[in-house]
Amino acid sequence: MKKLFMGVVTLISMTVFAQKDELKVLKKIYNKTEISSEDLQAYKEASDKLSKVATSESDKVYAKLFKTIYPALEYEAKGANATLQDKSKLLHPDFLAEYGIVLDKTIAFEEKAGKKIFSEDLLKEKNEFRDFLYSSAMKLYQESSYREASLMFHNLYVFDPKNEGIALSNSAELAVQAQDYLLAEQFYEDLKDSDYLKNGVNYYATPATTGKETLYPEKSDRDRQVQLGVATNPRDEKVSLKKPDVYKMIARLALQNKDYDKTKKALEEAKPLNPNDADLLETEFQLNFTLGYDYLKEDSKLVDEINKNVADTTKYAELMEKRKKTFKASLPYLEKAYALKPDDKNTRVLLRSAYEILEMKDKAASIN
Repeated sequence: MKKLFMGVVTLISMTVFAQKDELKVLKKIYNKTEISSEDLQAYKEASDKLSKVATSESDKVYAKLFKTIYPALEYEAKGANATLQDKSKLLHPDFLAEYGIVLDKTIAFEEKAGKKIFSEDLLKEKNEFRDFLYSSAMKLYQESSYREASLMFHNLYVFDPKNEGIALSNSAELAVQAQDYLLAEQFYEDLKDSDYLKNGVNYYATPATTGKETLYPEKSDRDRQVQLGVATNPRDEKVSLKKPDVYKMIARLALQNKDYDKTKKALEEAKPLNPNDADLLETEFQLNFTLGYDYLKEDSKLVDEINKNVADTTKYAELMEKRKKTFKASLPYLEKAYALKPDDKNTRVLLRSAYEILEMKDKAASIN
């Protein structure tokens, strides 16, 4: 028993020393100004080993940090030799989300522990990477590469969702500008669910140089400009005031993307926020007209078949009944479309035809 106990103690001691050795290797390479391919290999091996043997909270925190930041370290080490694949790995949303989280968690851990070993470097790293994403997004926007700019702004939000809500809003608007409506719908859904839309605040002021109200990224930036006297008329605005526009856009985009069930749901959510909005009423009209028309889009073929079977009374009756059923199915949607937009010529023609075929003569006569 004593032998077994001593063996366990020895194993624990070896594990502790191993963890310290791996941390030393990782810290040493992390702090280098130039990193070789051999360094990267040694870093990866030490990181993988530390992840397996880490037991204390401290070791787990640093093991997660060093493992997560490897793609950034690799990209930096390669410099001009970095490939498009290396950059894609660095800009993948899953990596960006994990990268931002692990930086924040490590900084918070060191704050709690009272030992700021990496905090200053990590804060600097986070700010520099955020600036890199922002400047990349702005460059793409200025080049009119709206889809790419949209994706880059979304990357910025994913990296730092707590502070970059404006980037999420930019990503959604630019996806629309790029006419990538599926991407736009996805990003507007993200905006709808974001804490930024629920609790965010936008900070405005008017710079003396332009005389036009400007949105500032942070309150401190706006306040500093006002204090220096280079901007006036500071104004705060709750982002939640934009909810009607966001919900409306989701409905319009869902219709554009021919997701009619989602359009119905989005309209139900958006209408209470926009009861008399012209764009939303147009979306509701288009949805109902489209759903009604979908039943009738093969009507000309059916009419041709009916005309070919006039002599066959049984077949003729079957086809006429089939035609009545299609018009009956389309009727509620056409009536709704007509109620929303009675001056639409196509709706009037189809609705009058539906009433006539369904032998609703009084209603047919009421449609001019």
